[in-house]
Amino acid sequence: MSDEQGQGHEEEGFGVALGFRIFDVEGELYMAEAEVSAYVDDPNALGATLVFHPLSELDPTSVPDEDEDETGWRIDVDEELTRDEGAPMREQFQAILRQLAGLSEADLASYLRQAQEESGIEEE
Repeated sequence: MSDEQGQGHEEEGFGVALGFRIFDVEGELYMAEAEVSAYVDDPNALGATLVFHPLSELDPTSVPDEDEDETGWRIDVDEELTRDEGAPMREQFQAILRQLAGLSEADLASYLRQAQEESGIEEE
């Protein structure tokens, strides 16, 4: 995974991006995706970024737009995660996944608002 916005993760290296929840905020649907990868300054510790993709304009019958991967709002959630950064990668990954699975729709909506505010871009 490549993190071009420099949010503390490796710019070149391995990671995983997985969509883990579709949720509704005031009648608009979003997909929450988590990008989990090692830190640049500590390749033995994992961090996570949430990426929120608007689904309202998604048309499954149209050809994907080249810029489609660039849509969405990003927010690091490393500080909110509880995990042993010295543990084996598999254990860190499982700890992160368990916490992501436990996020409520209200939690996700709050992260979405924060990500939108930080980017300075509101959904149209």
